[in-house]
Amino acid sequence: MSRMSQARLPHARAAGALLAVLVLTSACGPTPGKSGGAGKSASGSGSVTVNVKNFAFDPAKLTVTKGTKVTWKFEDSATHSVVAGDNSFKSKDLKIGGTYSFTFNTPGTYQYICGIHNYMTATVTVK
Repeated sequence: MSRMSQARLPHARAAGALLAVLVLTSACGPTPGKSGGAGKSASGSGSVTVNVKNFAFDPAKLTVTKGTKVTWKFEDSATHSVVAGDNSFKSKDLKIGGTYSFTFNTPGTYQYICGIHNYMTATVTVK
């Protein structure tokens, strides 16, 4: 191996290690456009809107006070729905331009999904 190749070897190893870290960390995150454990979060009271687009709920994590009305606004080209894990709320299948609202009067954590695309998940926490 030439002196030039030996001099570049530590830099090549460092670049390779950095690339491996970037690949591994990006593989561990959520799928782009999908809601899940990680993602945007928000809090509010009174009235709050959750946007449904790009096959995701935005925000995916929402904290509200008791009595808050949450409105899901459907902005995706595909049909979606909102279904609580405990069946406390459930929308009909809605297309672009549709809305569904539910008022959260009982404190707790409510996990919900799209009834059509069950990989779309989100949570509302009521305090």
